[in-house]
Amino acid sequence: MPLSAAAVRRRGDQIRRRRTALVAGGAALAVAAVTTPILALAGHDSSDRDLVTKDPAAALGEHDLLTDDDTVYSEGSDWFAIDTVEGDGQAAFHPCARSSLTGLGATGVFQRRFEMRNTEDPSVEVTGDHFAEAIAQFPDAATAAAAYDTIAQWVRDCTEQLAATDTPDYRAYEPRPVDAEVRDSQALVIDATYGPVPKSIDPSGEGAYIAETGLVRVGDRIAVLASTVVGQDYDFTDGTPVERMIPVAADRLRPGADEPFDPTAVAGTRLPDDFPLASGWPATGSDSPDPLTGPMRGLDPITLSACGAVPSEPRRSDRLSAEWVDVEDVRFRQLTTYPTEDAAARAVAGILEVYRDCPQDSSSGDGSVQRWEVRDRDAGTEAHVVLGWTEIDGASTTFGDTTLVVRAGNAVLVETRGGHAGNPQGREQEVIDEITAAAAEVVDRMCAFAAAGC
Repeated sequence: MPLSAAAVRRRGDQIRRRRTALVAGGAALAVAAVTTPILALAGHDSSDRDLVTKDPAAALGEHDLLTDDDTVYSEGSDWFAIDTVEGDGQAAFHPCARSSLTGLGATGVFQRRFEMRNTEDPSVEVTGDHFAEAIAQFPDAATAAAAYDTIAQWVRDCTEQLAATDTPDYRAYEPRPVDAEVRDSQALVIDATYGPVPKSIDPSGEGAYIAETGLVRVGDRIAVLASTVVGQDYDFTDGTPVERMIPVAADRLRPGADEPFDPTAVAGTRLPDDFPLASGWPATGSDSPDPLTGPMRGLDPITLSACGAVPSEPRRSDRLSAEWVDVEDVRFRQLTTYPTEDAAARAVAGILEVYRDCPQDSSSGDGSVQRWEVRDRDAGTEAHVVLGWTEIDGASTTFGDTTLVVRAGNAVLVETRGGHAGNPQGREQEVIDEITAAAAEVVDRMCAFAAAGC
């Protein structure tokens, strides 16, 4: 179902991987992440800003740091920002740092610290767990690469730095280089453990600090992600927190990464201002004489979610949106162009993956089950329909929606219809035919964005 940003944030907590409970007995420390593939990076962009020209010379700033919405941990816990500073500050940017980022040649530095909070019971205090990100701008890529290599070596050989502290027992594991899938980039993750943990934090005396450091270089910028948690086991079934945050950090690190491409600079991506995006919709509603908003740029993007997951989206070029809201009949259309047909195809694949990976979700705890089904459709270059509905105790309800996804070349249409009018239960094909027929002119006009036509 389409959800508000706040609802997506709440549901996102449901898919965060659990950190396994402390294992009783034994002084040995098992770090499961060491034997698990650490990182699979992909491009990421969830920008919903108005269309602006991408500025590749944009200065490094706070907007290039991870936010509360970007960070992830596990179900019931999450990271929350507590302060942001410009410059090196008083404290080291990493426990293993032997100099400041400016000392490594950085011309600009921003840092943000986060604390762990129990999201299920905020009254429960969490101690000993920390996360921070530092980003730095360098004069050129060579200087940034040298700093990246130096920091990686510091993290691998941190014994001397920690020998002077109360936690001298340090062990680092082999770095895992990864493909950041961004031009002129490199990324890796280094796992480490150190201790002992104070009795005030770990009365059992059997835990240790489990550290995970992520390093990313994109051009002449680097990001350092440093996570430390107390435990005996660090076992995540589908990606550790830092590895899941690195794709977002890498995307944010790119100059102008939060902004769409300028469609006037990329041929074949500018949508006409008079594009008939609302074609096929009624002029009036049963309760509202003027139910239509748009078509226009700048409306909130359609948010799609299943089992708390939302689709990843390549950086877009142009976007028009329209909304039609009446009693028990809510319709949203969003037409987006991308710089290439491959990028548009990835956007469609990201949507389908979310729903195919989650045919049902019963995590609400109220006895309801949300179900989704993906069907293929013949329209444009490719087309698909996502049927979504809610059941309670096995019985159908009046809650559901239907989403049409059509790609024509480098243009992608997403239309979602909710309320009674969009509920597919018992009339799946009827709803699919209605939405497809109503969008016929839109799809026909989209074919101009397909090199070979539709």
